[in-house]
Amino acid sequence: MKKNKKNESFWFRMWPYLKEFKPKLIFSVICALIVGVFVAIQPFIIKYIVDDGIAKETLQGLDKIRYVAMMCVVYIVVSASRVLLWQAGFFKIQRALEGSLFNLRTKFFAHVQGIGMKFYQSVSAGELFNCILGSPMNNIKTYMNSVFMAVPYQMVAFVISLSALIFYDWLLTVILLATTICMALLNKYARRKMRLLSRDYIQSESEATKYLTDTLNGIDAVELYSIEENTLENFQARIGNMYEKGVTMAFSQHKEAAKVEILRYVGTAVVYLVGAISCVYRGVSIGVLYAFLSSMGEILNILISWLNLGVTKASAMSGLNKIYNILETDTTVPEKQENLCDIAIAREQNQRKNGPCVEFRDVSFAYDNVKIFEDFNCKVNYGESVALVGSSGSGKSTFSKLLMRLYDVQNGSIRVHGEDVRDYPTHDLRVNFGIVPQNPFIFYGSIWDNIKMARPDASNKDIINAMEIANVHEFVNNLEKGWNTIVGDGGLDLSGGQRQRIAIARAVLGDPDILIFDEATSALDNISERAIQSAMEELMKSHTVIVIAHRLSTIKNVNRIMVFEQGKVVEEGTFNALAEKENGKFAELLKHGQ
Repeated sequence: MKKNKKNESFWFRMWPYLKEFKPKLIFSVICALIVGVFVAIQPFIIKYIVDDGIAKETLQGLDKIRYVAMMCVVYIVVSASRVLLWQAGFFKIQRALEGSLFNLRTKFFAHVQGIGMKFYQSVSAGELFNCILGSPMNNIKTYMNSVFMAVPYQMVAFVISLSALIFYDWLLTVILLATTICMALLNKYARRKMRLLSRDYIQSESEATKYLTDTLNGIDAVELYSIEENTLENFQARIGNMYEKGVTMAFSQHKEAAKVEILRYVGTAVVYLVGAISCVYRGVSIGVLYAFLSSMGEILNILISWLNLGVTKASAMSGLNKIYNILETDTTVPEKQENLCDIAIAREQNQRKNGPCVEFRDVSFAYDNVKIFEDFNCKVNYGESVALVGSSGSGKSTFSKLLMRLYDVQNGSIRVHGEDVRDYPTHDLRVNFGIVPQNPFIFYGSIWDNIKMARPDASNKDIINAMEIANVHEFVNNLEKGWNTIVGDGGLDLSGGQRQRIAIARAVLGDPDILIFDEATSALDNISERAIQSAMEELMKSHTVIVIAHRLSTIKNVNRIMVFEQGKVVEEGTFNALAEKENGKFAELLKHGQ
């Protein structure tokens, strides 16, 4: 079990993703610190322009203009240096922050890919999408950008400016400090309130994203059942909740910010009044007052930024907690770290011993509290074609999922090439299989790319050969752009038979030892079924094939049929032998037209 990181700091969690960018972070912070010095001294330059240039009585005419011009050049140089250094630091920090988010997104995506099928029973694709590309990541970046760029320059500017203000006039500084204390107290209450509102908004955004993603993935079903109005109402309800939360949060932010802003203006007005009195009665110069007001504005801006930083941090922590709740979810199919088997060597040794290709030994498995297998045993030999038949829920599809280790058994073991599937690297085990599911997923892209994804390094000859085996050319040659035809998400612009043939070509291209057809013809028309059946029978000559069948007419030529009922094999034999068996389960299935 992984260590719970709920109470760990933001930076403890983020440092593993940031550490490779340490030089860029240091450079950005140094730039920000220097910028802070420039920000602080800009008001001082104005003070010298006013007091030692414009208002100085010992300078006359051209000398006064020369001095003011010289100080203006200094002001321009300082301002330009401030801008250029900020840009240099900003460029580096963006590289570092985007790089750290790239690392975090990559780890997150890799984790959810290998976390196991059980995880997806409770977490939707929309929620995961929101974690990777939604506000949680944006909030993290915003907070880190503030810490590495804004805070360093603000700290330097604050210290230098406040020190100068105390030196210039203590009374005006006391008024400024009183104003900042009151602003801090107001913000403390606002920060607690905004933290809760931010959390509620992120949750409502997550729910809306989840519903939107799931609905778009099932858009064919929406149109098929004509439930557009219902889905629109549900979407409006979720997006409406997000709208209300967003408006409430924005209004509250504005209201709380307005309170602080009003207090700032009151404090500034008091400083103007006391400053005017100080200029008349206490001998404070106009340049000092101008510099004080300019520095005070900078200090108050910095203070407001720091007060808001708490809210930014709360939003970032909320997003990071959401991400880590998933990152800390243990995989349901954990990978062994040592003594892993080489699947090619295991296959060679097992064939030499004439062992079975696949073997279930006393397997027990349940989905939560729904028991599927208990002390289940069976074998599949090399080069054998085996069909699994039975009513829904009898364990046929679970058989293939356990075989490919999408789930782990609770008791017993499943062996492939004589070794427990848990003793292989998960990746090596799964590429040993080629699966053609009932509803194969087609990715957005060309037909060629959809097939090639099974083996990106495959040669053109191998891809074309896989297409020929799967009879893909029968429909591809009739398309205007052939195999370069772009198909939409899910392949909705292809027929069921066309999607199945692409899936077969994809499975064949992976050059697997074992092929699994999971009800591959159950939803096809007769012409498509014959094309798929032809491809299946050709592959049975050279591969170990497992067929999960709904249409029993498609399995007449397999070597052996296993009839499942409530997680047990109640009959097995050839098609003809089982069909002729009186009162047999298979004969009953045939009788009911399955």
